[in-house]
Amino acid sequence: MPVLLPPRASDSFLDLALAGERAQATRLTLDLFAGGFPLPVLITDLLGAVQREVGARWHRAEIGVAEEHLVTGVSQATLGALAATVPHRPGRGTVVLACAEGDWHSLPAQLFAESLRAVGQGVLYLGASTPSEDVSRLLERRRPDALLVTCNLALSYPGVAGLADAAHRHGVPVLAGGRALNPARAVALGADAWAADVTSAANLLRSWRRTPPEVDPRPVELEAAAAALDARAPELGGVAYEALADRFPPMADYDRRQRARTYEDLVYIVRFLAAARLVDDEEGFTTFATWLEDLLVARGVPAAALVAGLEVLAPPVRDIDERSGALALSAVERIGCRAA
Repeated sequence: MPVLLPPRASDSFLDLALAGERAQATRLTLDLFAGGFPLPVLITDLLGAVQREVGARWHRAEIGVAEEHLVTGVSQATLGALAATVPHRPGRGTVVLACAEGDWHSLPAQLFAESLRAVGQGVLYLGASTPSEDVSRLLERRRPDALLVTCNLALSYPGVAGLADAAHRHGVPVLAGGRALNPARAVALGADAWAADVTSAANLLRSWRRTPPEVDPRPVELEAAAAALDARAPELGGVAYEALADRFPPMADYDRRQRARTYEDLVYIVRFLAAARLVDDEEGFTTFATWLEDLLVARGVPAAALVAGLEVLAPPVRDIDERSGALALSAVERIGCRAA
């Protein structure tokens, strides 16, 4: 039977973290561990649940970035205390775990690393946004069983491909995971396999130790149009920003901060279009557009503003990549239907 945490355990931790009570939040978690709750459960159902909830609250504009960072800091400190409490045992084999270059969401990867250690897997955890050249040198020195790459933001897809190339040059297989990936996306970016959770990852690594997979040393070939779109995102965002004032008159009343955020959103839209094309998966952009719409509406920005932004972006985007331009316009139709 699954081990269930006491009711409201994650709520109590989150309340303490938001209050800045790091010591009390850590003590709550260590007491649960001392009471018999295993480390994987505390990582997944306590710390992981807290991070998901704080992210959802930020998305709904119930808390700000400062509070989100405060909670993340408390979670990291608690994870460190937990890891120091667990008796050390030699790991079976060694893997290197790194966040894709450009992905600064290190806590999910750190939670994953400690979960793997808890089931007996040796792990060298490298942290956030790890440059592929440095990972390559480490792999050459350490010769691990595998490189694990986490990616929680689609904008870091090129970083996944870069790490896959670095590993394959040394004959090291790549296992990828994270909320921005699925099996098809991971393979498109050069990974040899994808894992949804710690159990499936540990099982796959165990099979790789018995029978190492053959890896293809050839570099990943990324879609050229998508790469060009990503490189020109600041320029295209600027073009759309100038056109948006005429398409969306309320923008005339925006202050400096609102105008800066509008430009940033336009650039992000272009980059997420490029990311979707890199892995040939339009659903990635569809999910992002819905997420952005909900984010803006929660902050008092009407869906009409996003529709206008997509409409002015579509023509210059289409000049570089026709499919991305069509994808932007399909988002306009979908958002219009949702708002109706």
